[in-house]
Amino acid sequence: MSATVRELVDEAYDRRESTWRAALETVNDWVESVRTPSPLLSGDRVRVVEGRIKDRMRTGEKLRRKLADSNDEIHESVEVENQVIDVVGARVVCRTEREQTALWDLLTEGDDTNLSIAEVRDYSATPKPSGYRGRHLIVEVPFEAEPSVLVELQLRTILQDAWCVLAEEHLFKPGQALKSDPQQERLSVILSGLLAQADSVAGYIADDVGAYLGLGNAAPLRSFAEVEEPTDPAIEVTIRELNHSYVLAADEVGRHGIIRLETLGLTPDNPERSAFPHPGDKLQVRMDESNTTRYFIPVSREG
Repeated sequence: MSATVRELVDEAYDRRESTWRAALETVNDWVESVRTPSPLLSGDRVRVVEGRIKDRMRTGEKLRRKLADSNDEIHESVEVENQVIDVVGARVVCRTEREQTALWDLLTEGDDTNLSIAEVRDYSATPKPSGYRGRHLIVEVPFEAEPSVLVELQLRTILQDAWCVLAEEHLFKPGQALKSDPQQERLSVILSGLLAQADSVAGYIADDVGAYLGLGNAAPLRSFAEVEEPTDPAIEVTIRELNHSYVLAADEVGRHGIIRLETLGLTPDNPERSAFPHPGDKLQVRMDESNTTRYFIPVSREG
């Protein structure tokens, strides 16, 4: 190799860092311009947080690993960006999965910008083995006088971002020569699953409260009369918690879901208190899952 990895990384940073920061600002401005007109994405429902230029040492370490894995080498500093495409990182934190999906759709479907999307990585649909969840776009930012810049734009929910703070940064990126053991990695995946379940419930509660208060950016309540009769066999769930317009229940393997009061023949405005289920009660239900929420629909009730 004509130059060491460290020398090539230093050269790339010295030559391009100011352009990288300009590209990061361009992507942040793009996100703001896309989300501002949408009532659903207003205020603190979506936060464009401070992005980052990857630390030189981490870029060098990642580059060495990648070259070793591919039995390859590089000779020019310009190749650093081609090999490590997440040198520049932008990040957006959304309140719930609903806002994340809405922003994702606007960013991926819009074509009124000179920016282009080079790659799409949906780790919410297919989490990483570590348990990481989030949605990433590799955005190409053009410049007139020099090569374009790739910016990794991460869209996370509050709880997905919390997982990164609690698990990823401590277990997988500790900044020192320490490796997480299998037990820690297993617990990290469990934590990811628990937070994903909480994300679904948080999204439902946000919609429910918004509809209850008559907020304009609330999602419409689902009409279960329009749901086709499910063909899955009934399962038994245990009531865990009651709220003003829904019941939280869990099945025997720990999957949590929502039971709306109207599916029990009740309504938030005119409930029959004696007909309410109680924590610990068992119900036979069928399961109806959307991309963000699991619903339990009672098919019979044990008194």
